[in-house]
Amino acid sequence: MKIINREQLQLNFKDREILTKVKRKKTLFLLKAYLALIAILFMIYLTGFVTSSTTSIDTILRYQRATLILTLTSFFLITCLFIIHYFRKIYPYTKDLRIGLKTVSWFYPVGYKTPFFDSFFLKTGSPKNPMLPIPKHLYDTIEPGVLAFIVFAPASRFLLMLDVNGLQVEYNEESNGLDL
Repeated sequence: MKIINREQLQLNFKDREILTKVKRKKTLFLLKAYLALIAILFMIYLTGFVTSSTTSIDTILRYQRATLILTLTSFFLITCLFIIHYFRKIYPYTKDLRIGLKTVSWFYPVGYKTPFFDSFFLKTGSPKNPMLPIPKHLYDTIEPGVLAFIVFAPASRFLLMLDVNGLQVEYNEESNGLDL
């Protein structure tokens, strides 16, 4: 796919709403996973205070110290990983909403049909997602020389709309994360 022309337009209310919902979904998922892991770490930490009458005080203190070191190290590692994940996957949506622009790219579409299954794709030329799943009726409209355009958020690369020969497919938060 060769880009013919590219321009940036203002996000409309509907696009802002879609990006906000996607950002909220991803943030809630990340927050739930983080809190679940922190709860598991807290339970591991509490097991350090379980004592039995057959162990010596020195052994109990060493076990408590080792449990504390393990949980604190795990907490900092998990927190760092979740912060990195946030800035890679969720922060671009915040950036798109703050800037308020969307990118429109015009190109000559190239369709692809899988040989054994009835799956239809559009070649995007994007290194992250080179094949975009499309419905059959959109695949049927792809002809040589027909100009198409794709609308996406520039930072998050979230696909908002695809137009081929006048037929439009709009994507929303239910579109299973179609990022270019």
